[in-house]
Amino acid sequence: MMKEMIKKSLGFWNNYWGDSVFPYLLAIALLYLLIFKRKKKTTRYVLGYVFLALFLFFFPYTAKIIQKCIGENVYWRILWLVPSTPVIALAMTEFIRGRKAVLQPVLLVLCTAVIALGGKEFYTEGYYHKVNNYQQVPDVVAGICELAKQDAGGEKFLLVADEYVSSYIRVYDPSIYLPFGRRGSGGAIGTRRQLYFEINAPSFNYTSIAKYAKRNRCNYLVVKIPNEQQKKELEACRYQELGVIGEYSVYRLGDSVQEYRSPLLDVES
Repeated sequence: MMKEMIKKSLGFWNNYWGDSVFPYLLAIALLYLLIFKRKKKTTRYVLGYVFLALFLFFFPYTAKIIQKCIGENVYWRILWLVPSTPVIALAMTEFIRGRKAVLQPVLLVLCTAVIALGGKEFYTEGYYHKVNNYQQVPDVVAGICELAKQDAGGEKFLLVADEYVSSYIRVYDPSIYLPFGRRGSGGAIGTRRQLYFEINAPSFNYTSIAKYAKRNRCNYLVVKIPNEQQKKELEACRYQELGVIGEYSVYRLGDSVQEYRSPLLDVES
């Protein structure tokens, strides 16, 4: 068990840092502070905290307890507790401070260059995208919400979509009703739970998605763009295509929102 837990922790560690040089910078910074600056009281506090956090992360028994508490899939978030950036900055500052005044500007530029070249510029690496709505959600989600709201004409409606879309919908417009919350929470039982699994499945069965969505009287169904055969499957369950937003198709159940009113709409959202 211990060997397996250590292996998992190392896997989380490697995935957390990726191909970054920062874990190496952190190791060098810790060694420098431990060897040359350990007599300083503040440095001892920093080192004690960092080594305690790393011990809790890698020690199999504490790792197992923490994973049971927060979930194994998000265990890597424990590394947020390791102040890697402040420790690296502290070590570089202490190193530069101990050099001659004439060398300090040169060392400052070199240290800054190492940090700059060791990471990825998040504005150009695809991590952030410019959007055109005040809520700062993906434009495809904003388009889906606006299309459904316009078709509903002010009536309450129940909309179902996959995890990616639905996680942003309530951020964009809290008045839109969803059959379940993130990861199927919020009363996703019975057919609602089955609907959650179907619409988030790796490969889609459009007949099953439409069947369970209709059973729960979801007025609007948002799915990845179907082919002609899949469109017929959706239409067989009385879902009519309203339009395409990005890589998603938006469908309405029946001829109007009022035709299929879900009991969920009578409960405060």
